[in-house]
Amino acid sequence: MNLKLPLTLFLLMLFIGLSAQTSDAIDWDYEIDLLARELAEKHPDLFFKTDSEWYFHAMSQVAKETPGKSRFQVSIRLQQVLAAMGDAQTQINYHFLVEKSHILPFEYYWFEDGIYVLETDKKYEALLGKKLTAVNSVPIEVVIDSLATLLVIDNHSVVLNHIPRMLTWFQLLEYFGFADGKELSITVKGSTGELSRTIHLPVDLGEMIAVHPSSLPLGWQDQKAFFREQYFENEHIYYIQYNRCWSREAEEDYGSGASALFMPSFKEFEKQVYPILKKKEIDKLVFDIRFNKGGHASQGTEFISKICKTLPKDHGDIFVLVGRVTSASAITNTVDFMKSADVVLVGEETSGKPNYFGEVDRFVLPESRLIVSYPTRYFSLLDEDLPTLHPDLVTPLGFEQYMKGIDPAMEAVRNAPLP
Repeated sequence: MNLKLPLTLFLLMLFIGLSAQTSDAIDWDYEIDLLARELAEKHPDLFFKTDSEWYFHAMSQVAKETPGKSRFQVSIRLQQVLAAMGDAQTQINYHFLVEKSHILPFEYYWFEDGIYVLETDKKYEALLGKKLTAVNSVPIEVVIDSLATLLVIDNHSVVLNHIPRMLTWFQLLEYFGFADGKELSITVKGSTGELSRTIHLPVDLGEMIAVHPSSLPLGWQDQKAFFREQYFENEHIYYIQYNRCWSREAEEDYGSGASALFMPSFKEFEKQVYPILKKKEIDKLVFDIRFNKGGHASQGTEFISKICKTLPKDHGDIFVLVGRVTSASAITNTVDFMKSADVVLVGEETSGKPNYFGEVDRFVLPESRLIVSYPTRYFSLLDEDLPTLHPDLVTPLGFEQYMKGIDPAMEAVRNAPLP
């Protein structure tokens, strides 16, 4: 993914605009007309799914609705129009307008059996480790249906990936009518039944507490690491986790270079990997890309090619673990593996499509300072236009499995018969 202007610069531009103007001072007719025309011109194929007549009419309707609306409210309506166009990379970055003091103190995760509270303020400790069922007495399924209008739902993993975070944004819940005023209630279900707690706005964060699994599942143990590896001697399994299509070298070659010294070196990582591939007995090679949402594909493409060339001819099975986060360049690297060797895909379906719009660029609207993202290129990796990469072995994760430290994808790998 190519972002030509650093994110920090965009944020600076945004905040300058926010402090300088109110929403009422913005000529929304001009802004939205400019947005509509610029996207139609810059996008490689904006109307691949929805025709231009609908698009321009929808944009003009949003402009008519702007009187009395805040910048955030207008951005949400614009995002709904863009989501309907069908390209996940084309969006209004309304996330930058979410007020920190209105972010609810919860970390949710959508497991196979529902959305659970994994972390919260100590004041709401009673909700920890329980299943979310309602917001302000509105069933969670109804809330999800409204929030999903802001997403391009190519597959179910898109919803699993994005909704938990969106549920913490009070402004979104308020926009869709699920919150009113300065408080809302959260209802959860545990072993003893349902209970609710009221959260008051603005949020006054206290001590944050989290659930304590007996041990974290393998893939969850170090998601912040760009890449890591582990050899399981007793099982002859070599595990490589590839969480970022980025590194010190990628930052120097494709980024601004300013943060390179603070990033891990991929060349140094490779020096750890190749000797093990050559010298260790490997019955099963695992390449875990479940938590990789992209970056620059070339690093992974070259790495995968070298792995396939380094492995002995009589190597064991290769398992590529994919999931709800896997998208963009991580999809490219998954397909690289599929084309280079006989691999078994394990995990959840990917949120990213194998044929997708990418290499994202941005522009800023002159008065509202809203940031608009759009792709500049279309990637066609497979002949068939699939909505996702579907695993050969589907291994959803349940909450109780997570709490016991069980990684279903790795269990499937371990239980797979040897070649």
